[in-house]
Amino acid sequence: MKSRSVINISIIGLLFIVLIQLGGMVYAYKAQMKEAEQSINKYFWMAFTETVDDIVNNLPYPDGTKVNIIHYPVRLKLGKNEFVNRGMQQTAQVLQKVYKLKEFPLAKFDSLLHKKLEYADIKGKVTVERFNVNTGEILESTNAGMRTTIAAITSEKAFIYKDRGEAVRAIVVFPFANIMRNVLILFAVTFLLLGVAVYALVLQIKSLIRQQNNLQEQQQDFYVLAEQMREPVIEIISEMPREKWEVIEEKSTSLLGMTEKTLSKAKTEALLNPARKRISLKTFSIIGLTGIFLLLAIWSAYLYRISYERMEFKVQDNFEKAFYDETYYNRCISFFSVYKDRKEVIKVTRNTPYVDRFLENIRKLSVEKGYHFWMNGILVYHIYNKYDVNSQLHAAYTMQDSINNSAQPPIVFSTQFADSVFALELHKNDISSESDIQKLAYPSGELLAHTGKPHVGIMDMTTKLIPLDKDSTECVQGVVRSPQSHIVASIWYMLLPLGITFLFICICVCIQIHIERLQRRLKQFQQDFTYSMIHDMKSPLNSIMMGAHVLMGGKLANKPEKIEKYKQLMHDECEHLLTLSGKVLMLTQIDRGELQLHKETVVLLPLLKDVTEKFLLKAIKKVHFTLDCKENYLVYADMFCLREVINNLIDNAIKYSKDEVEIAISCEESDGFTMIKVRDNGIGIPLKEQQKIFGKFERLPAGSRKSGVSGFGLGLNYVQQVMEAHSGTVAVESVEGSYSEFVICFPLC
Repeated sequence: MKSRSVINISIIGLLFIVLIQLGGMVYAYKAQMKEAEQSINKYFWMAFTETVDDIVNNLPYPDGTKVNIIHYPVRLKLGKNEFVNRGMQQTAQVLQKVYKLKEFPLAKFDSLLHKKLEYADIKGKVTVERFNVNTGEILESTNAGMRTTIAAITSEKAFIYKDRGEAVRAIVVFPFANIMRNVLILFAVTFLLLGVAVYALVLQIKSLIRQQNNLQEQQQDFYVLAEQMREPVIEIISEMPREKWEVIEEKSTSLLGMTEKTLSKAKTEALLNPARKRISLKTFSIIGLTGIFLLLAIWSAYLYRISYERMEFKVQDNFEKAFYDETYYNRCISFFSVYKDRKEVIKVTRNTPYVDRFLENIRKLSVEKGYHFWMNGILVYHIYNKYDVNSQLHAAYTMQDSINNSAQPPIVFSTQFADSVFALELHKNDISSESDIQKLAYPSGELLAHTGKPHVGIMDMTTKLIPLDKDSTECVQGVVRSPQSHIVASIWYMLLPLGITFLFICICVCIQIHIERLQRRLKQFQQDFTYSMIHDMKSPLNSIMMGAHVLMGGKLANKPEKIEKYKQLMHDECEHLLTLSGKVLMLTQIDRGELQLHKETVVLLPLLKDVTEKFLLKAIKKVHFTLDCKENYLVYADMFCLREVINNLIDNAIKYSKDEVEIAISCEESDGFTMIKVRDNGIGIPLKEQQKIFGKFERLPAGSRKSGVSGFGLGLNYVQQVMEAHSGTVAVESVEGSYSEFVICFPLC
């Protein structure tokens, strides 16, 4: 993938992550508001029930006087909480309509609600309103000047005089900044660090692009220099028989100046990208990415905590339902079975006239029209224990206290019954985790009874303790075993954006590592390229210039053998430069589509013998060739190109071999191709490098200047390009440290 594409994708990815994080922030806000709404409704009904109950208990009647009957038709199938809530609303109306209560005590209700919200750590401004449901008119308010905002939550309404349409409701205005502070901080810091990481990544990519462009310019300068060098070198060769050493020295000096100019430009460009800058960018990026990893962990923990608290709310509510069911359907029924003469758990001393009339009317409706009602009595008790609990649990406490006071011996709480109900309620809420009930001594915490495992693990969730007597010496609690999987599953749509962010960060880290490797590789490549220019271009020109200078001085006039040696050296260096220039010229022609091949039928064996003999003459190592080629093997190819291809393969085999070189050259015909194989006993090629070596200017790491092997990495690219021009192929098989075998395939004539 191109560097500019990586930059664009990184920026798009950053914007995508920002949108994901914004979605997460909005969701977190909504989740908090939804959770707050559930809590407010819960504590609203607690305060309303306690307010109505307190009014009842202050009526001028003896304890045990039944002042109202809460009722609803059986066909409605109301839940326990809804039944109690409706009953309290019925009672509020009866208190005003029958018992002449002047008005509902809104201030007392507001005070109780404030206390309960503070107890639940729900912060915000609270107002309680009495309003007309039909007209919407606000009749009374405890905080009339309070303004509502988008962060305001309005509770459910509770009728206090339904016949007149009067109801009460609570409005809680949350400080938006407090609710969203953590979310905003997390979002802002995450976005900042993501921006820093992407910015550092973009800078690194731009640095890499500059480095690549500089190298491409250097290579282009080399191309131009190699092409410009061809004609002067040919002229030098032509001047050598005429011994015009002054002209040769002048031309070689001029060529050397051109080479020095190209080298100086390359060195200057290399200094523009100091390693110190890359290291600082890398450190900058690592710090940013590390910070993001930590923030993602905080994000995950924050979302997990929200989900955990939400599940705690559900589990506590389900456990309270289980406690109520156990009290009503187990201990109450057991109480009635023992004390058959008791019609109610709580002792009733008398009924008010209103209750007597109401019961008479209910009996008539049941007889005449067949109506069936669920009913429960509201009694006066001047000694009133206030519980910070919902109406359901409040009723369970009242029944439990009455049973404990009346039954001898005491009726024991059934952990098995409660466990069954608890598990069923959890299942209804899609909580599939294992659960059980524990009975504990308080405050010692001694385990008295249990339905599941005796111990509570650090991964388990427990409910609040519910006392089984007034002194709270014995309590029960619910335990949900290892609910973590359920908690995580409940916020998968929030963890998914975090997962995408994490993936984006991992991609950034991988790109950082890749860029660092590329920069190191390009730096080494540039150093090797510069070294190759010095070795393969500057050094030959220096040799030609020095040879011409020595011969021009006449010091060797009486030493014909040394003169011939100098001439041969200068000629060889010129041939080397011409070969290099020829490769560059041919590769340029191939790139431009201008290469013209002059194909002919070539007999392989004589060609291979000629090539190997010339290598034996000029080899500086001990080289042994083994030829295995039949005399009738032919190829249809450009003779010059074919010779250069074989020369390149043999030259590489010698360069990348040990002191004693064994080269086996074999030919065979198979599947419509003539194959020429060149196998050596050299250092081999690592598997990961085998596809790279055919790239232009690509060389093995072992072929650096440290090993003394020079070259521009054009040889194998030249071989591949020539073979493709002949509709043939080139392949390599190699074992590192053992051998390399190159196979070139020409189509049969």
